[in-house]
Amino acid sequence: MTTNNDRPIIQSHGYNGSEPTRICPHCGKEKPLSEFGFRKMKKNKKEIIRNQSWCKDCR
Repeated sequence: MTTNNDRPIIQSHGYNGSEPTRICPHCGKEKPLSEFGFRKMKKNKKEIIRNQSWCKDCR
């Protein structure tokens, strides 16, 4: 099994008709994924890309 390290890991909560949505744990609002940034993390010496937990407004 091969993995593509360039693809981000995206966690979503729902879908608003045009894009996936996520709930910000800080403000509690459900927002489109475009309102969240991305971050680079290391896991088992591999760099992975994930979406941020907090929305851009709360960060």
